[in-house]
Amino acid sequence: MLRRLFLTLAIATSALAINGAAWADITILVPSGSEGDGLRAAADDYGKLKGTKVEAVQAPYANVFEQGANAGATKSGVFDIILMDDPWIPFFAENGHLEDLTAYFKKAGMEGPDNDFLSKSLAVCRNPYNTGPYVCLPYVGNAQMFFYDAAKYKEAGVDAPKTWDDVLKASKKLTESGGGRYFGYVFRGGQGNPVVADFMPIFWSYGADMFNADRTKVTIDTPEGAAAMKTFMALRDVSPKGVESYNANEVGTALAAGTAASSINWPNWVATFEDPTQSKMVGKISYSPIPAGTKPGSSEIGHWTMGIMSASKNKQEAFDFMMWATSPEQIKVSALRGNPPVRTSVFTDPELTSQEKFRHYPVLMEAIQASTPRPRHPKWPEIENAFGIELSKAVAGTITPQEALKSSQEAVSRITNLY
Repeated sequence: MLRRLFLTLAIATSALAINGAAWADITILVPSGSEGDGLRAAADDYGKLKGTKVEAVQAPYANVFEQGANAGATKSGVFDIILMDDPWIPFFAENGHLEDLTAYFKKAGMEGPDNDFLSKSLAVCRNPYNTGPYVCLPYVGNAQMFFYDAAKYKEAGVDAPKTWDDVLKASKKLTESGGGRYFGYVFRGGQGNPVVADFMPIFWSYGADMFNADRTKVTIDTPEGAAAMKTFMALRDVSPKGVESYNANEVGTALAAGTAASSINWPNWVATFEDPTQSKMVGKISYSPIPAGTKPGSSEIGHWTMGIMSASKNKQEAFDFMMWATSPEQIKVSALRGNPPVRTSVFTDPELTSQEKFRHYPVLMEAIQASTPRPRHPKWPEIENAFGIELSKAVAGTITPQEALKSSQEAVSRITNLY
């Protein structure tokens, strides 16, 4: 099955290479959604400005990874740049699919990216994390925040939630008084990425981590992991029935409709919540950092980053485009198009921060700087899927929380060969 998939992708990307290379100076692989839309618009602007032909090929999230992986493995050169979710970076870098940017910076008379970028935004672009060479540049500054209806929380006796105990206190009262029509909390419980993304900040806030400090052992099934799971199950009990199948749209709809009071969420949803054509909660949702457990809260960082494919035949042109697209001026344009920034100067730009739709910027900048990357492992997509299956089973109640931790520990140990 896997062999057939890669053969199909090879045929598809080869055809794309023939068609695209015939007329494009730079070809960029981007995901569907606001992140990819923003870079496509930037590519159009660059083409008009420079007289360069830039083609942006857009695909669904999972297909971007697959097409990029196939192009790297076959060294097709079909893509010059890939817009990557940051947990993919170890896979692409450690399999030799990404260009080391060191020489390109030196040629430009620079040691690396300038210090206007947030430090955590730059850290994810190095492999190994925060210490190795730069293999990409940050473009979209995603990190989770805590979203809540401040008026409802105040009714429940919590002014501003600082801890998960605060969240549970308010959520229990709101769900109990909601009569099955209103809930204190909502989260993504669907298998794989959805449930893992919503669990990891809670996991970290109780001092848990997937691996020990030197990455020689899996550490999911621990007392800290059990404490995080206890809170996660308590949040399930104050959430709508069926959250084990919820994804981003269901969570976003519940918050926008005013049928749930709080959730961990990503900043791209702010535009929806502040749009009167899509939301009943305009101006009513507050944003805060991730609550604490036994340790300070930490967001999951989810930056979108641009890297040059090592098989690209247009590497210098690709680097020049990336430098232009991540400049302060263009990151501001990207922000105005709906993508969270990665630069301090844009996060603090009074032209933006004076607008209601950007009122979450101070919190988001704080969230990025207090964020944690998903475990930097080349097999992260496989790890995430296995972990997410077990977590979703626990949310659905088909296995106990203790069984979920144990089976996750075993599954991730098998995948990584760490016992």
